[in-house]
Amino acid sequence: MLAPDKVRESIERFIHVLIALFGTAMVYNGWVLGLSVLNYKISGLGLSEGLRYLPLVISGALIVLFSIEHIVASLRNLEVEPAWH
Repeated sequence: MLAPDKVRESIERFIHVLIALFGTAMVYNGWVLGLSVLNYKISGLGLSEGLRYLPLVISGALIVLFSIEHIVASLRNLEVEPAWH
């Protein structure tokens, strides 16, 4: 290891905070963009253009939850278990 455990853990938490901020930006900007085109319709479907930004909002929220899980686990000195094992 190149860094002591305390330093490495602090850096990992900081990285997860940055990832959470990125996810928050995705949620916020996806929401704002979706609202700005809510009254327009997708031609041929008749659905709101705002629906195109729903995946951005949902994926941003999932990224935030992922980061929160890792930060909480790090503070409790636990390992995050992958769901696919």
